[in-house]
Amino acid sequence: MPREIMFNEVEVISKVVNLFWQKGYSGTSMQDLSTVTGLNRSSIYNSFGNKKERYRLALKTYQKMSAGLFQKALLKSKDSKEALQFIFSYLVDVIVEDTDNKGCFNMNCKSEMSQKEDAIKSYLDEIQATNLLFFEGLIAGGQKEGLFNTDKEAVQYAHYLYSSFQGMKMTGILIKDRMVLASIAEDTLKVLN
Repeated sequence: MPREIMFNEVEVISKVVNLFWQKGYSGTSMQDLSTVTGLNRSSIYNSFGNKKERYRLALKTYQKMSAGLFQKALLKSKDSKEALQFIFSYLVDVIVEDTDNKGCFNMNCKSEMSQKEDAIKSYLDEIQATNLLFFEGLIAGGQKEGLFNTDKEAVQYAHYLYSSFQGMKMTGILIKDRMVLASIAEDTLKVLN
């Protein structure tokens, strides 16, 4: 009779996310996964598949954890301008509070894996497309309300803001000065005035 494997799946996945986030895909070994989860290799394979499958699961789990930011911005803001200010202000807080200097798991994944693994690149493309549509919708709404200029189309501004958003995440790995980061955020959003 096969042995029943008993563990808290949510807790194990959380540990796997943190491990890949800290060490990256290439820096994480099977022994690391076994050590951090407390599971033996066969239990890991049986429950979560191979290393690439675990990495994709970790990435999807991280995305679910961080996806709430945009919805939160909509709920807490009276208009598009305030929503964008909330998003960039929240980003500054996250960067300053990242004392482990792990950066953003999605950004780390893009730089390490997007050119090595087609399935992961496709997933990252989907995330990016969704985020770009979100920014475009906010900007288009703000343009209709007269909150933002119409010098460029909403889609062009969306690409600029999303690129700036990601750039701030990379900058924040080395710069933790709140005033500097807040100034970057403010200057980024001025393009819409």
